[in-house]
Amino acid sequence: MRKIKLEPVLEFGNKCDFAIIDVTESDGAAGGKKRGTITIDYAPADVRQLVAEGKDLNGALAYYHDRIYSLVKYYISGDWECVQGYDEAMDIIRRHIEPHFAD
Repeated sequence: MRKIKLEPVLEFGNKCDFAIIDVTESDGAAGGKKRGTITIDYAPADVRQLVAEGKDLNGALAYYHDRIYSLVKYYISGDWECVQGYDEAMDIIRRHIEPHFAD
């Protein structure tokens, strides 16, 4: 199983790009080889779609958690575990989608 670090590259109001850094063969979370970049969209239209599917804030966050996992798995062609950055990525997403659930 690959050991991956996620690093935010660009954060906007409607999406964020994260670098996929493979640290499997390096010394822990230092260094590593960039394997690609994923974009997570959380524009109002994306969040409205999740609400229309009946998701609350926790359901939307679970969707984004699974979305990140699936995209990274696709890029590295296999299962992986995050050694750094998943919580930070989810914090960024939460910060942008939470206002849509403040009713």
